[in-house]
Amino acid sequence: MRKYQQLALVLLSVTCVVILLVYKSENNRLKYVLEVVNIFGRNDAASLIRIDNSSRLHSSPYDFDSPLPAWQRLGDGFYVYSSFWQKNELAAGGTVISIAVGLEHAAVNFKCQIQHGTGDIATGKLHFVRLDHPTGSIKAPNSEVFVVYKLLCKVARDFGQPTEIIFTDTAQSIKRYVPLRVLESRSVQQKMTMTACVDMTDYLELEEEFRMPSAVLQYFLHHQIVGVEDFIVYNSNALNGATTSLLYSHGIKINLLPYNFPFDLADKQQNRMLIEMDCLMRNYNAAKLTYIGAINEYLYPSSRLRVNNKFLKYAWKVSSDVSRFSLASRSVCIDKRKKVFSDNLLYDVDVTLTTPTERPFHVYKPQDYNRTAGTPDFVKTLDVDRSMIFVHRYGGKCSSKTNLHDWTISLQPDFLQYVTDVGRELNKLIFR
Repeated sequence: MRKYQQLALVLLSVTCVVILLVYKSENNRLKYVLEVVNIFGRNDAASLIRIDNSSRLHSSPYDFDSPLPAWQRLGDGFYVYSSFWQKNELAAGGTVISIAVGLEHAAVNFKCQIQHGTGDIATGKLHFVRLDHPTGSIKAPNSEVFVVYKLLCKVARDFGQPTEIIFTDTAQSIKRYVPLRVLESRSVQQKMTMTACVDMTDYLELEEEFRMPSAVLQYFLHHQIVGVEDFIVYNSNALNGATTSLLYSHGIKINLLPYNFPFDLADKQQNRMLIEMDCLMRNYNAAKLTYIGAINEYLYPSSRLRVNNKFLKYAWKVSSDVSRFSLASRSVCIDKRKKVFSDNLLYDVDVTLTTPTERPFHVYKPQDYNRTAGTPDFVKTLDVDRSMIFVHRYGGKCSSKTNLHDWTISLQPDFLQYVTDVGRELNKLIFR
């Protein structure tokens, strides 16, 4: 009997030692997490987001920057930026959609072929859509006028995974190879809720307040906190190595795309149209919603962009023929004494969308938008009440304005509290 008691005591001792080791291991892990999150110091949901983003930073299944786009010469007066392969849903074959610009009166005189990973080459039929912007065409310095095109290369057979489209200038028999981005099919559950395409092509023209590393970080952190999951930046030259490293260190997922347009873009709205086309194709089947914005345009939802957000509930409820939402915006002046932009409370009543420098701010449903051919004539847009979401465009000194109003007066208390909380979190993250 005594032997059994001794054996039981030995087993109990071994069990206690094992439990103690497991406890010590878990305790060390918990201490590490608490040190990273600094949970005793502040309410730090944003830090948890950044940790999650950092863990996925180099393993994202979306790879918005692959392959890298670039403006390439196709022929005399024609340039292409990017090309996308879209497979037919109910039939063999598919279409390569290319974003291009060309001389206003030049003929689209190309042939197209699609090269596949197996080395096979399929000859396609080339069609094109000319997209005229209401404000006119792009004027180069030599007064030549350029217009935007969608070049469509269609094939009716499957040859495997396509890798490149080959354009042949029939006048000179010169071939140009453009890498393809394949638009993969994904379920709704696999798609991100919202992404942002950041237009930084006129970055150097902005006020110095928006070009400082802390201001750039503030833009991306703000939108990360409110629920934007990924960023596509147009004009990678706008961000130097130090600023890029700063963003990566905060777990911000950015995809840097070059934008080497071969001519001066006198018409900024036309330039935005080109970026919009690429952005919406790049987000096709990757994000449920996306928008194109500048570094001084801040999105303010009434709560984080997740399941219970008012705007998202509204967006999911509308029919699929609605592919674009128009958001209310204000032109908010800045006080240099305020570090966080959301602390600037005065907006200029005299600045409206009729002002040449202002433009509507849209949130898109990429898949539905591309199904409507992505042309303004077929796009159905709904206005969104500012009680759900709105946009602030920051710029200009308050001292130079006369007709200023406080934008917080008309905001619901819970909405204002959320904006305040986001501002406080930014202040802790950037200026601690």
